[in-house]
Amino acid sequence: MMTVKKRHWLWNLVIGLTVLVCLAAFLLHSKNWIREEQEGLLLFSGFYISEIRYGELESLQIVPRIPEMERKSGFSVWGIEKGIFRDTLSGVEGIRVYVDELKYPKILIKQKESPPIYLNFKDSLETAVFFEKLKGKLDALPED
Repeated sequence: MMTVKKRHWLWNLVIGLTVLVCLAAFLLHSKNWIREEQEGLLLFSGFYISEIRYGELESLQIVPRIPEMERKSGFSVWGIEKGIFRDTLSGVEGIRVYVDELKYPKILIKQKESPPIYLNFKDSLETAVFFEKLKGKLDALPED
């Protein structure tokens, strides 16, 4: 007669917690989250956070794709690209990439004394609306 060996409850708990942590990390990184503040926006996706101050905006533009860059930290899965990158041509470090869909146009945000930010959303209409909102804030800034 064979005896069935049961797994210890502790291992079941460890497996369950691991699955929950992985699911939570995926959900936090799966989309870009925006929190509007008085002076600007807080853009975050999982562990990656950037502050966009309206008064620091230099330029905004829509670009069809991100340039060739070396990833310092982050990940790519399907059409999602998130993380901190280094531009191999110009040598610019700390470029933030928050791209939810690689095939859609991206917003290139340049701020004073900060590395650029590339951003888009899964919905290209949402990206266009966000771009127009930022463009309105940039146009409202006083000329130096």
